[in-house]
Parts: sequence; structure tokens; C-alpha cells
Amino acid sequence: MRFPWKGTASRLATAALAALPLATLARGGSVAGRVEAQPARLQDETVVYLEEVPGTPAPATHQVDQKGMKFIPMVLVVAAGDTVEFLNHDGVVHNVHSRSGDGFDLGWFRPLEKRSRTFPAPGVYRIGCLIHPDMLGWVFVGRNRYAAAVDAKGRYAIEDVPAGTYALAVWNANLPGARRSVTVVAGKAVEENFSLKR
Repeated sequence: MRFPWKGTASRLATAALAALPLATLARGGSVAGRVEAQPARLQDETVVYLEEVPGTPAPATHQVDQKGMKFIPMVLVVAAGDTVEFLNHDGVVHNVHSRSGDGFDLGWFRPLEKRSRTFPAPGVYRIGCLIHPDMLGWVFVGRNRYAAAVDAKGRYAIEDVPAGTYALAVWNANLPGARRSVTVVAGKAVEENFSLKR
């Protein structure tokens, strides 16, 4: 006896398997590498980013905590239109303000309170606490989501980048940045390393 559906199921399964590589490639490629800063103590304040990528990201919400008298993370990467919630998990009153760009001051808030701010335009904001001047953080607001702060070893990774040629740039709070062209191929990884000096 013949089962007509068997041929159809087989064809569907074959089509699905054939589509898998295309789906994988559709995710885009990646750009990764390492940034070496001199002096090394300035390495942590570094972001690697793609300057222009087509499309407009949907707004998202991120968090920066105040704990141990530090901003965590010290460098937060967001996209224009995103909101940042500033938390306070210290046992003391804190303040969050910035004189960068259009500037802002979220006032003083007690332990377990939080204050929020939306960053509508690209830019870099130096974040401080008026009560504790040694506290320092950065909010890097990019034009898109294709950006990454370096880790403790200076490494970065930008994932799921659409295929194309872009300007890859490096920002550092205290050192001259860098910029070069990079071509991303779907499903492939590109390695780009940088060295920053005064």
C-alpha cells in the first residue's frame, strides 16, 4: 500500500535540512579581537564599535549598579533611545550626574532606590557621584547595538553583524582612538586587534 503523505514529508524534511545553512548564515558574522592600551591602567575604559550599520534598534533598558562605592559596570554600552536604570545597592546615599553632552543630574537617592534616564542621541557620558567624587563610570551611547566594551584582558566581541563593509572604531576615555575598515562575511569571524598609545 502506498502512503501519499510519505513523499511529501520526505520532501519537507529535505527542504528544512537544506535551509539550515542559510539560516545559520543569515545570523551574520562577527568581529572580535583585543585592544592593548599603554599605559595598561587605561585599558578598561575602552569600547570597540561599528560606526554605521543599517537599521534602527528597538529601545531597550539596561542597568548600572552602585555597589562597593563603584559603578558596575564601569563602562556601559547602549544604543540611542535606550534607558538606563541606576540602582543603589550600597548602604549609603548616592547621586548620579554627568556634565557630558546635554548633562543631567538624577539627584540623591537612598539605598535600594533607583533612578532612570533615557539617552536619545549618540554620545559618551562621564558618570559621577557628587557625594563620592572618586566614583567614575561611562555610558557609551552608540548609533546601533554593534559595540562592545573590552573585558579585563582587553578582549571584545561584536556578534551577529550583517554582511558588509564598515568603519570599525575604538573609543577610549583617555587615549586617542583608532579607526579602520572591516569587511564582515555572513557566518565568518573577523579578527581585528588594536594598540592605543598617548
